[in-house]
Amino acid sequence: MNEKAFHTLEYPKILDRLATYTSFSGGAALALALRPSPDLRLAQEGIQEVTEARALLEEREEALSMGGVHDVRGAALSTVRGVVLETNILLDLRSTLRRATTLRRILGRMKGPYPLLAEIAEGLEECTALQHEISRIISEDGKVQDSASPRLAIIRRDLKVAFDRLQNKLNNIINNANNSQFLQEQLITQRNGRYVIPIKSEFKGRIPGIVHDQSASGATLWIEPWPQ
Repeated sequence: MNEKAFHTLEYPKILDRLATYTSFSGGAALALALRPSPDLRLAQEGIQEVTEARALLEEREEALSMGGVHDVRGAALSTVRGVVLETNILLDLRSTLRRATTLRRILGRMKGPYPLLAEIAEGLEECTALQHEISRIISEDGKVQDSASPRLAIIRRDLKVAFDRLQNKLNNIINNANNSQFLQEQLITQRNGRYVIPIKSEFKGRIPGIVHDQSASGATLWIEPWPQ
């Protein structure tokens, strides 16, 4: 079909309407890319595929559900270029692979009444090892788990030990009765990414440390105490 006939028949409008029935952007892109085939056999096969899909939807609608599927084409291209993917993108990828796995297995068991759909499903990649690896490394809320690597587990353990020691030191300072007159309040907070305590400016130096900030009035200094 030439471009003139393509537009005379308002074929783009048909594709636009078809795209509105798709579940996600990847499906919409495929719908918009459809073109009439000059091959009678391929056209008849396409009609039969649609016939099978309609019959399956009437019999078991959930079998063809696209729930959990995401458009991961951009992510796939990024990995080819060596880009490191964000954890939420990896979870989307796993969700898509899980749905592909389910579709392939469901349609594989229904090959008798739906041979063309089963044949299409055979082309879906399950990537089971990748699914398992993503689950091992990333938690459901998108955080990299300690189990991602032995080295990461050690680093996080050491960080927790250091953090606990720091908190204990700061708590000892603010809870020490000898320091109460120097403090604006018994508080541990952060300034510029460092843990600090609020000291009355007139007592600067009474608790040795680095001044990271001061209040607008100048009455309070935010001090990171020196290690003791």
